Amino acid sequence: MFHCPFCKQPAHARTSRYLTENLKQRYHQCISIECSATFRTTETLDSVIRRPAMPENESLQADIQQQ
Repeated sequence: MFHCPFCKQPAHARTSRYLTENLKQRYHQCISIECSATFRTTETLDSVIRRPAMPENESLQADIQQQ
């Protein structure tokens, strides 16, 4: 959930789309009836805290070993 940049109330995500594998564009609408602002945000992966302990498939295992 994101907060409205105008009235600071919560805003719900209405739709989103991936621009790249690690970049998502999301449209939000403020839940305040008086405000009802609509705005767009971007969400990106900036770091990995912990890698998976056991990859689910062999191609993922190969990718991890290359890094």
